[in-house]
Amino acid sequence: MTRQCWFCASETTATRHDRVVGLHRDVQSNPTWYLGIRTKWQSNSVRVPRCERCHHGHIIEQSMMALSIAAPIAYAASGQLDTLLGILPSTSGGKVNAVIWAVVACLPTPVWIATRQAWLPWNRLAPRRLRHARRHPAVQQLREDGWHYRPGPFPYGQNAKDPVPERLSGPSARPRRILGRITGLLGLASCVVTVVLYFRDSELAALFLVLALGLFFLSSKIDPEM
Repeated sequence: MTRQCWFCASETTATRHDRVVGLHRDVQSNPTWYLGIRTKWQSNSVRVPRCERCHHGHIIEQSMMALSIAAPIAYAASGQLDTLLGILPSTSGGKVNAVIWAVVACLPTPVWIATRQAWLPWNRLAPRRLRHARRHPAVQQLREDGWHYRPGPFPYGQNAKDPVPERLSGPSARPRRILGRITGLLGLASCVVTVVLYFRDSELAALFLVLALGLFFLSSKIDPEM
């Protein structure tokens, strides 16, 4: 069945690229003698049509967001921030080098913003950001009925369940989600280690860079929510 992508209005038939938006309501918290507080709620979800292009564009957007967070952390971990602030003694050349790397560490942030807003001239980017799924009429209808965004109340962060019966997120999908998220975190950690080793002139920097790229690729293939 041909459907219209909610993000770019193009025609799409595959459902594996859809964005699943989770909602919840009727939160009840009751004290228990063995757990302290037990919280229950009702959950619901909506499948928002999305084409392959927008799906890949949102993955790029999320990757750039992770890089914009990891780059400043890696910059600070390398000791260049201490040099820039004058905490560590250094020559004028060392401070210039710290300023240059500070600019490099901040570059992913404007690139992420440009990717999110689809300002870059690249046809693989989604014209609308991922949060646009919340404006879907089916989601807004549930919001009018008292449902709240997120699959569960804060700080509970369970994944949204697929509303299509034959594609419900069952026990077989949960290990893939967990493994995919762990692989992504390992890839992010490898990026940080790569930058630190690069500043220390270690030959292992290239190895960790290849490892990070491989882990990010595996994470996108393993995690069913990506």
